[in-house]
Amino acid sequence: MNQPGQPMFHPPSNAPGAAPLPPQTLACPWCGCPAVPGPAVQACQGCRRRFTLSAGPALDGSVVPAPFHPAAMRIALRWSIVVTYRFATLEPPGIHSGTLDPVVGIAPVDQTSIAYGDVLSIAVWRKLAVVDCIIAALVPTPIALLTLYVAISVVAKSPGAGAVFAAIGLLMGLLAVWLFRRGIVIGRRQARIVGRWASTTVPFETSAAFHDELFRRCGIARPPIP
Repeated sequence: MNQPGQPMFHPPSNAPGAAPLPPQTLACPWCGCPAVPGPAVQACQGCRRRFTLSAGPALDGSVVPAPFHPAAMRIALRWSIVVTYRFATLEPPGIHSGTLDPVVGIAPVDQTSIAYGDVLSIAVWRKLAVVDCIIAALVPTPIALLTLYVAISVVAKSPGAGAVFAAIGLLMGLLAVWLFRRGIVIGRRQARIVGRWASTTVPFETSAAFHDELFRRCGIARPPIP
């Protein structure tokens, strides 16, 4: 694993006959412009959006994946894409991802596997969760404002009714704050894992452990989430 003060990336060999790298290996996950791996958050030279790009053990000889352990924690994620579901799982030997059947959403209809030692690069970025922000603005925020206004209006005549409306307003306000936080602060966290023969992109905002454990198993010094 890279130690503090050591370079995060050593350029791959240009020896004749070496297999070409997948084009997204050293590229901005937003626009595809060339990028150089490093330990900190960087801004793309093309689109100016922020991300981290880390070289994996298959690209940087100084990166050594964690030893295989059959009892390592299994982290499973699942998310919907229109009418189908996608999944990604951190298993002891590597990352598995694919599509689940659209009927019951359990059995995989296709699957891709990337061993931790075969990881070329990992890019992490964060998108604004637009849907959460829209829901927060259209549903709990107006209800909170309306019920608090009603509470102020009736509290002099009926303290009990005023307290009920105030409680509803506060609960709706807390829900709005939670949705705005999830949409803006947490957002849609994405990790693009590029391997020698396959790549996958995983939204991991529902699992705080996924980011840390992915980098630990690949042997990469954990970068911050942009």
